[in-house]
Amino acid sequence: MITAIVIDDTGSTGAVLDKALMLEEVTLVAETLIVSVDPKPESFQVGRWIEAETLALGLLHANQIAAAKRLLVMSASITIDSPDLSRLVAEATNAPSVEHIYVSPSNIKGPIQLPDLTPGSIINSIATNQTWPLLCVATNRLTLGANSSDDATTVTELLLRSLIRASAAGDSIRCSSSSEIILSGAMLRALCELDTSALARTLSTAIDAMNIEELFPNHAWQDHSQESAAAVYHSLAALFLRFGDIESANQCLAHSERLEESPRLFALKGLIQHTQGETLGAVANMVSSLQCYETRKVPDGKHYISFKPKNLEIIASRLVDGLNALNRQDNDKALTHFSEAIFNFDSFYSEHGVQSLEKLRQ
Repeated sequence: MITAIVIDDTGSTGAVLDKALMLEEVTLVAETLIVSVDPKPESFQVGRWIEAETLALGLLHANQIAAAKRLLVMSASITIDSPDLSRLVAEATNAPSVEHIYVSPSNIKGPIQLPDLTPGSIINSIATNQTWPLLCVATNRLTLGANSSDDATTVTELLLRSLIRASAAGDSIRCSSSSEIILSGAMLRALCELDTSALARTLSTAIDAMNIEELFPNHAWQDHSQESAAAVYHSLAALFLRFGDIESANQCLAHSERLEESPRLFALKGLIQHTQGETLGAVANMVSSLQCYETRKVPDGKHYISFKPKNLEIIASRLVDGLNALNRQDNDKALTHFSEAIFNFDSFYSEHGVQSLEKLRQ
């Protein structure tokens, strides 16, 4: 048997009632819980209504009181027919506890798959995806309960972080083979897109749940363990910076600084200072970064990461422009020119989405 939890995320009592009535007809559904931020309508007589401050908190409360160990969490916004719903409930009920099933929503562009949540891919998934189609998910109370102290602000974020922890524990996450749901593009964006703060929290969840070597398997851990670890912390710092989590970015840089002095360390420090309005300190760190890049331009046999700038003429030109700006005491222009030289020296910044000073200050 399974507990079905309907998330009232449409503002339409009719949509909630439609899902609840469908679930009442499915034999394997032990109970239906309705999670909403609104009071229960007087005329609503199906299932158990849970009113909460946020839908995420309501889902956590529903998890605590659920009668069954297996859960089916579904948005009221989706369109699913009764046969598909019955097949999904049967599939979810018969699945082992270490298996979590999501239903891929479809719109006019076709099915939308969940990005890869396995350890070796999760960082890239978080870095490159804002949309997480978790509108219909079969999981269990233990997995969802592990998020009870989380600060997730949406149901999508709560489910995503829950599944990341499950993946870290070795559980499997797969798409349903028996059902499909329909959803408009507007609803997909409204319900499934995470903002940068949520992505930063999700990134922290992945880091806490998984080993750093698993998260970044392509580094030379055996021969260059310290340099590999430093490089990982640079990548994480850049992502946290992009997501606006300056505290976490600084923590990553503090870890990396104990391992290796790198041009990326100085550049990231400078970019962080730029976001905080500390232009003079940012310029100083950019200059230190460029000096360090210059010494690392030719492989020395000690490092496995090398820097091969594509256009030395552009870099040289930006350096001259930056020095001229410094002579004019125009620190803002100097910072712009020095940062452009660094961005041309190393593709690392564009790969992590922090290659624009303007975007970082937004």
